[in-house]
Amino acid sequence: MKFMPSNFFAIRRCLLAALLPLFLFSRSPAAEPPPPGRWLLIFDTSFAMKKRLPGVETEIKDLLTTAFGGQLHEGDSIGVWTFDKNLHTGKFPLLDWEPEVSATIASNVVAFVHKQSYTGVTTWSALQPQLNQVIRHSAHLTIVIFCDGDGQVDWTPYNSGINQTFSDAQAERKKAHQPFVLLVRTQHGQFTGCTVNFPPGALNVPPFPLPPPVKMIPTNPPPVVVPPPVVVVPSLFIVGTNVATNVNDLPKITAPVLTNAAIIPPVAPTNVLAAATPLAVPSNPPPPPAALPAPVWKAPEVKTIPVATNYSPIALSSPTNAAPATGTDAADHRGKTLAYLGLSLFAAAGALIIFLWLRAVRRPHGSLISDALQNDPRLPPRR
Repeated sequence: MKFMPSNFFAIRRCLLAALLPLFLFSRSPAAEPPPPGRWLLIFDTSFAMKKRLPGVETEIKDLLTTAFGGQLHEGDSIGVWTFDKNLHTGKFPLLDWEPEVSATIASNVVAFVHKQSYTGVTTWSALQPQLNQVIRHSAHLTIVIFCDGDGQVDWTPYNSGINQTFSDAQAERKKAHQPFVLLVRTQHGQFTGCTVNFPPGALNVPPFPLPPPVKMIPTNPPPVVVPPPVVVVPSLFIVGTNVATNVNDLPKITAPVLTNAAIIPPVAPTNVLAAATPLAVPSNPPPPPAALPAPVWKAPEVKTIPVATNYSPIALSSPTNAAPATGTDAADHRGKTLAYLGLSLFAAAGALIIFLWLRAVRRPHGSLISDALQNDPRLPPRR
C-alpha cells in the first residue's frame, strides 16, 4: 500500500486557489434580453385594395409564420388597425407573440382582413394624431402598412423618398395586383429606419440602433483635496520719511508691532534725506560745465511792405463824413420820380372828376313826358 506525500494536498489546495480567480473572470456576463417590442399592422381598406386582397393575405401568412424573418420575438405585442377615410382601432384584440401558435395567429389576422369592407380612397391623414401618440410612447415600435400607394405620406422624415417610390412603381403594382408594404421603425419616439417593400417576398427590416454603452461608476471616490492653510501676514508699519533702496536696511525703517498699544510720538519732518549707504566720490571728478554766455537781446526785424504806385495815398488826418454813394442816389432818384408820377395821376383824376360833375350840373332836367316826346323819332327835331 502506497502513501502519498503529506504535502500533496497542500499543493493541490494552493493550485485550486490560484486557478479559481481565473475561472471566475473568464466567464462573460450574460447578455441582457432586449425589451419587448410592439408591432402594429395597419391595413388600407380603400377600393383599390380589393383586387390586391389575395396578395395581402398571402404576404401576412408568410410574414407571421416566419416571425418576420426572425425579427419578431416571444413576448412582443401585435396590434391591428384599418383605415380608409377614417381610422378604425380596437376591432382586433391585442396579441402577445408566441412562436408555438404562429399559424393560428396568422389565420386569425387573415380572416379579419378578408371580412373588411373596401370602399373609398386612401387617406393618410386619418392615421394622425393617434399614430403619433403611439410612436411617442413606445420604446421599440415597428409599423407595417399594407397600402395601394395612393396619396401623399406626410408624417415621417422619409416622405419624399416614400412618395417617389410609390409614384415610380404604381403602374407595376396595379398591374400585378400586389400591394406596397411600408415598414417604419421608431425607438423612444425617434424614427430609426424605413423601407418600401414589393410583395411577394421577404421584407427588408432595418435593425434598431445599439443602445449607448453604460458608463461605469468608480467604486473608489476621488481623494478630497484639502486647501493649504492661509498664512496671515502682520501689517507693515512705516515710520519716518526716509526712502532706502537697500533691502538689508528694511528692518531699520520698519517699526515693531507694539502689544501694549503705546502711543508713538510724532516725528518732526526733516528736509535732509538720510542715505542708506554712503555714496562713493570718484577721485577724478569731471570738470564743471562751461558757463553759457548771457543771451543778447536783439530788436525784432521790421519788414517794409511796398505800397503800390498806382494808387494815391489816402490822407488819414482829414477824414470826410460825406462819402459818395452811387447806390443811395439812384434809389432817391427813383423815389422822387415815382412821387412825381403819383402826384400827376392824382391831379388828372381830380380834374376828371370836376369835369364830370360840372357837366352833370349844367344839363337841364325835365319831366318824364317831356323827355319821351323829345326822344320820339316821329316828331321833328327841335331847334
